[in-house]
Amino acid sequence: MKHIISITIAASCLFLFCSCSETRGSRKDDREIIDRVALWQIEHHCECLHDDRDWTNGALYRGMFEWAEYTSDQKYFDFLKQIGERNRWTFLDRLYHADDLCVGQTYARMYGKFGEPAMMERLKRRVDEIVQHPSEVELYFGDDDATDRWSWCDALFMAPPVFVEMYRIFGDEKYLQFVDREFKLTTDSLYNRQDHLYYRDRTFKPVKEANGRNVYWGRGNGWVFAGLALILESMPRDYYNYAYYLNIYKEMAEMIVDCQDESGSWHASLLDPDSYPIAENSASGFFTFGLAWGVNHGFLAERKYRTAAEKGWTALKSYVHEDGFLGNVQPIGAAPGETGPDKTEVYGVGAFLLAGTQMMQMSDKPVKTPVIQEYVPDLSDRKYWVETMTSMVEPFYTNLSRGTLKANMPVEHRDSTMTGDGKKVSTYLEGLGRSFDGIAPWLNLGADESEEGRLRARWIDMVVKAFSNAVDPQSPDYMSFDYDAQALVDAAFLAQGLLRSKDVIWPALDEFTRERLVNELKASRHIKPYENNWLLFSAMVEAALLELTGEYEEAPVDYAFRKHAEWYKGDGWYGDGWEFHLDYYNSYVIQPMLLDISAVLKAHGKKWGEFYDIELPRIVRFAEQQERLISPEGTYPVLGRSSGYRFGNFQILSQVSLLEKLPLYIEPAQVRSALTAVIRRQLGPGTFDDGGWLNLGFCGHQPSIADGYVTTGSAYLCTFIFLPLGLPSDNPFWSAPATRWSSQRTWSGLCVRDDHDL
Repeated sequence: MKHIISITIAASCLFLFCSCSETRGSRKDDREIIDRVALWQIEHHCECLHDDRDWTNGALYRGMFEWAEYTSDQKYFDFLKQIGERNRWTFLDRLYHADDLCVGQTYARMYGKFGEPAMMERLKRRVDEIVQHPSEVELYFGDDDATDRWSWCDALFMAPPVFVEMYRIFGDEKYLQFVDREFKLTTDSLYNRQDHLYYRDRTFKPVKEANGRNVYWGRGNGWVFAGLALILESMPRDYYNYAYYLNIYKEMAEMIVDCQDESGSWHASLLDPDSYPIAENSASGFFTFGLAWGVNHGFLAERKYRTAAEKGWTALKSYVHEDGFLGNVQPIGAAPGETGPDKTEVYGVGAFLLAGTQMMQMSDKPVKTPVIQEYVPDLSDRKYWVETMTSMVEPFYTNLSRGTLKANMPVEHRDSTMTGDGKKVSTYLEGLGRSFDGIAPWLNLGADESEEGRLRARWIDMVVKAFSNAVDPQSPDYMSFDYDAQALVDAAFLAQGLLRSKDVIWPALDEFTRERLVNELKASRHIKPYENNWLLFSAMVEAALLELTGEYEEAPVDYAFRKHAEWYKGDGWYGDGWEFHLDYYNSYVIQPMLLDISAVLKAHGKKWGEFYDIELPRIVRFAEQQERLISPEGTYPVLGRSSGYRFGNFQILSQVSLLEKLPLYIEPAQVRSALTAVIRRQLGPGTFDDGGWLNLGFCGHQPSIADGYVTTGSAYLCTFIFLPLGLPSDNPFWSAPATRWSSQRTWSGLCVRDDHDL
């Protein structure tokens, strides 16, 4: 993509290297070597074959500015002013291309220092044009116009800091919101959340190095890591999305240190250094800068990361020639490649100057540098969720797996006169369908050798036995799926749970149990649903049959979707039928089922599969609203019917978290923190009876709040809040530090995002 000729100085013209035995040295020595590199570049800049406004020079200028700012040396500012004035502070022609915006970083910094309108006029005009008319091309690198978006990882250094600088100068949050949107799209496309590194672009995902590892380009990840530091430098710390960038930065920092070699350098390929044994100093410069910046700002533990930064700096200095020429910089490219002592580039010098500036700052106040503990994920919230969920449903599954459920399960109604046989029969299938639907994603993680994995193994075995008894006509706990209309509701919840656990539970069932389950689900077909959310119960049963058997009846699905398409009211809300009800049925039933059913239809190429792409933004919007409903204390409004389902109200917020589809400005950790507060607040005294069974109520034992159709089994819908336990423990939902949710930030006077309808 970049075809400009690199600066290559013949080896015969070079002076001797500085002694590789040079170590940290004094601050005076460091100042001298940084000046030497900067001055060499200024003196030889006329030999640079790149346009003054090219991305290569943009990286140089940013490093030069930071060094000028640190030293207050006017000659460096004069160099930058001369460049800017010579080019009238303009840009190359490609409006959206991140590379052509890179020089804007220095224009903005120069404007912030000198306040000359000419430095800002064209920059603001260009950035505002991009924000007001954003590109909508697909992020598929290599396609026509794909570089109008940040489809390659280098772009995350070139462009985002420009927008953040614009916010710092003008205070308009539109600049940050643009960065939020584009940065997350690129990260979702290119960031490997297991390796904590970025692919250069999507074409690298299937490619492997000679040693079989993924290809992660050293400088490419250096661009991202340095770009994150520059973003975090200028973004206000109380910005609602600050933690998003900080978490990625910290994850990368840990991996970057692991990739550092014994001498302190990094290589062109981070996971296959043997294929590129020579140190690569554009990557090393950016990584050293990013690590030193994190230590200086208190984000990285000094003991580990200061040592890494100092090793990196010592190695970098060893590649500076006596005249100030910085060697071992990989030429322009888009993948790991060779370099050597006679190879330099302006962006390598820019990285060196950034690193040197931070290393000088680090040595300014060595005693006062913040010393913080390395963050070790605190999984106490997850442990609490697992313990709460399993203890809540333990009596139910222990008894059902032994065939003693109907003998031992108490059945409570709102008033003691409601004791008809129908109510008693319905409660068992209600308990099974609803509790299973809630715990299914956790079960779907399967067994492993961890403590929690062994616990799951026990539960998987118990649930399989429970299903066997529930559908065996000879079992005392047999549950018919067609005894009355209520059976359709809980056949659907059970079917949804089968979809949510299809990788583990369905394969674990024996052939007889599977056949019986399918027959019971089909038996519910004769139950006619009401003209409201009940239409989705019939559709959900058919979706499960389609997924598990390959066959289904289209008519109930088609009718349910046609009606719900008509019943959409706007801003993420559906009516329950034609009428609108201010209750939680959008979360109990309507939107989770619309999304899950349409996902199955889409996967099988069936009618209404395209509705998934319509429903997804609606359910995400509703999740955004739910997160805002949770008060700073962990309470929320008690509205509408079925309030006795407790925190099952938050199924949508939990499901969107499970799907990892939360809006960018809602951190997974803030949802975890908010929902944990809700669970702790709502499980008041009296929630369980002496045998551990759920009592009726909202916060404790409150039978009066239960609607007439609610019995003990109904109350297990509250387990829907536990869906995020289907995410592994190392997912940011669980592993990231606890953080404030929206209402806590709002009521504390912190920066918050304004709310907009869908």
